[in-house]
Amino acid sequence: MTAPSVINALSLLFFIHTASSFSGAASSPSSASGPIRRVVVVGGTHGNEYTGVWCIKALDHTPPTEYPSLDISTLLGNPQAHYANKRFIHTDLNREFSAEKLTNNDPSAECEQAATGTLDDECLLGSEGLPLTVEALRAKELNAMLGPKFGDEHPATDLVVDLHSTTSNMGTTIIIPEGDVIMARAAAYVLHECGGEEGETRILMHSIPKREHRPNLSSAARHGFTIEVGPVPQGVLRHDAVENTQRALAALFNFLQKFNDDEDAVKAELDEIFPSGHVPCFRSALAKLPGQMSGKIIWPSDPDNPNFPGVLVHKSLQDQDFIRIRKGDPLFVDLGGGIIPYDGSHGDEVHLIFVNEGGYYYQSSGTGIGVAVASEYDLNTARLPLRNDEFAGGVPGSSERVASENE
Repeated sequence: MTAPSVINALSLLFFIHTASSFSGAASSPSSASGPIRRVVVVGGTHGNEYTGVWCIKALDHTPPTEYPSLDISTLLGNPQAHYANKRFIHTDLNREFSAEKLTNNDPSAECEQAATGTLDDECLLGSEGLPLTVEALRAKELNAMLGPKFGDEHPATDLVVDLHSTTSNMGTTIIIPEGDVIMARAAAYVLHECGGEEGETRILMHSIPKREHRPNLSSAARHGFTIEVGPVPQGVLRHDAVENTQRALAALFNFLQKFNDDEDAVKAELDEIFPSGHVPCFRSALAKLPGQMSGKIIWPSDPDNPNFPGVLVHKSLQDQDFIRIRKGDPLFVDLGGGIIPYDGSHGDEVHLIFVNEGGYYYQSSGTGIGVAVASEYDLNTARLPLRNDEFAGGVPGSSERVASENE
C-alpha cells in the first residue's frame, strides 16, 4: 500500500469510529469561560494502552443519556499503533502538539509522507527539519479535527479527556494544567467522588499554564483533562482498571453537567468539600543540580540501545508510586549489583511517580522516573504556590526542559 493510501485508510478508520459523534463538529465552541458542551474522549493515544480504548468502545456501545448538556464523542488516538499493539510507530504522539512540530510541513511534492513503519531520513523531513513520522502526521490530522491549537480560530472542541494507563502503581491520577479554573474544579470534584488518597486517587497539576506551550494531545482543545490509571501491563485489559477509569470519567461528566446547569451551585458544593479553598495535589519537582530535567530523574541508557536502561530501579521502590524518598536512599542498581543512591538532584526529599513506567523506557517518551513534590492549588485561581526557584530547570546549568507529566 502506498503512503497516501495508508494515511487515507487511517483517516477513514477514524471517521468510521466517530462519524455519528462528530456530526456536530461545525457547531460553535464555548467561550473561554463559558459552559463545556463538546467533549471528546480519547483512547489509544498510546496504542498499547488498552484501557482507554475499551472505555471509548463502551461509550460507543452504550452512549450516556444522563448528561443532556454535553455532546460526548470518542476518538481512537493512534489507530496504526493500536492495531500494531505498540506505544507508537515512530514517535510518542503525546509529545507532538508543540508549535514547532505542528508547523513542521513537508516542503517537497516528491517527499511522500509515508506510514510504512520505517523512516527515510532524506525524505521524511519537514520545513522545520523534524521528521514527518506517522505520529507527526496524525497530530496534524487530530489538530485539524479538535483544534486548531494555534491561530485566530477558536478550537472546535471544548474539552478533550485523554484516557491513559500506566504500568506503574499510580492508582487513579488526574492530570490537569495549572491556571485552568474549570479543570481544577473538575479535578477536585473527581478527587472527592473517587475517594481521595484513601481511594488511591490523586491530582497531578503540571505547571505549564499556557496551552500553547504544552505538547500533549489534549492541548489541542480549549481544555484538557487526563485520567491515568495503573498498574496495567502494556497490551492488557484489566477489569479493575477499566472500572476505575469509568468511575473517574462518570464523576467528570457529573461535574460538567452540574457546571453547565448552575456554576455557582457546584462551586458552593466544592467550597463545602474543601473549606480551606485549597486542593491537595502533586507537582513537578524542580531540578536542583546542573544537567538535570525538572520533573524527571533520567536514568542512564545502555550504550547499544537508548531504549534499554543502564540501571535497575531499586526493589524497595517498585510499585511504591508517590513514595517519599530522601537524599541517600537507594534509587538504582548497576550491572555489578551496586546500589546507586538518590543524590538530591530534585531536593533533599521528593516523591517518586511513574516508577519503572514501561512507556518511559522509550527515548522518544523521555526515559527515567517522574519526581514530584506534594503541594496544593487554589480552587478559585487554579494556581500553585510560587517557589523561590520557580523557573524551568531549577538552577543555572540544569536542563531548560520540563518533563511532560502526561504519560
